[in-house]
Amino acid sequence: MQGEQYAFDDLDELYETAEELPEVDRHDVYAHHTGEDEWEEVPYRDSLWTDDGRATGVVSASQDFYNIIQYGDVLETIGDAVDRHEDITPRGRVSISPTAHKMSASIDFDGATIYANEDDPIDLGLQVQSGHSGFHGLKYDVGAERQVCSNGMTAFISDLSFDQTHSDPFQPGLAYNAVDAVIQSPAEIEQRLAQAQNRELMNQDEALLVLMDSGIGRYLEQPVPDLLNALYDEVDDPEAPTLWETYNAATRALTHYTQVPDYELADGFEQAAQLLETGGNEIPEPERLGQQAVERRTRELVERGDAEPLWEGETETLRELQEFHDVEA
Repeated sequence: MQGEQYAFDDLDELYETAEELPEVDRHDVYAHHTGEDEWEEVPYRDSLWTDDGRATGVVSASQDFYNIIQYGDVLETIGDAVDRHEDITPRGRVSISPTAHKMSASIDFDGATIYANEDDPIDLGLQVQSGHSGFHGLKYDVGAERQVCSNGMTAFISDLSFDQTHSDPFQPGLAYNAVDAVIQSPAEIEQRLAQAQNRELMNQDEALLVLMDSGIGRYLEQPVPDLLNALYDEVDDPEAPTLWETYNAATRALTHYTQVPDYELADGFEQAAQLLETGGNEIPEPERLGQQAVERRTRELVERGDAEPLWEGETETLRELQEFHDVEA
């Protein structure tokens, strides 16, 4: 089941989309004793139901622990924040899971463009995630889309990330902060991407191991072939793939080689962003990424004696990379 998909091309359509998104309300929870065929209310839990009759989650009955954050309120507030900036037009899409327990929105800011280089324009925007299940808070990340190939990008600068949990009521100010931060930070974002273009992995085989180690393979039907195709499209020199090229291969595969819906794929883009973000707002060291990937893959092959090579010649490649990184077999 793919859930619901919405799209908008300007501010008015964004507001219209906000009104169409399902709203959620609290209802009672009852426990059923099958042997006695008895029902009893569970006073400390509430069930969440959409206005069109879908059960979407079970949460704490206390607003000290759980407050409902309506998807429409989030999107509308982003529209209000964008409306304060001249010459910025929002366009994007919203993806809702079949039970409405999870929402993902990709919003480009038409008029906010940066350049990885003069031939690689990138439209900036926001990636927004929220949920009603009790396990998902509300998160805003810098988002972007490369014009040359429509690759999606997200979550690669921690300073431009804002979030809240459901223990607090909806905080509109975070949406304003997120929009302002993205629109006002093109120089910082361009610097981050420029740094990534000057850091190189050992070779394309190591780049593939790093991509597999990031976990994005689980979003692809054919992880190794899909990632190899993406690396072929993005990497200029297979003997020296940069972090930027490797990251672009990840986003190309996630954008073009998967049928996973956006509300699930958002997590994949965050995993890919490990190539540009250490958590301390620093660009990762390629040697560290490569060494970690080699160590983990080597350990997997040793601990699982029946594990198949990811590609023909992987074992020989691992030996070469083990020697380079001084990793014990």
